[in-house]
Amino acid sequence: MRRYNVRDITDRHYRALRVLLATQQAEAHIVVRSKRPWPSRIPLSPHENVGDVEGDAIN
Repeated sequence: MRRYNVRDITDRHYRALRVLLATQQAEAHIVVRSKRPWPSRIPLSPHENVGDVEGDAIN
């Protein structure tokens, strides 16, 4: 498995990856790093603070 930073992937690479995924020749997993809790909580009020809790999510 190879790891890439999403900022380093060009449009050409992204289109090629979509073709591989559509033809089931590849599998992709996205790792999201966030300082907020995961899954993210939706504030009920715009004035409500969600806080800064570190967490990782893997899809």
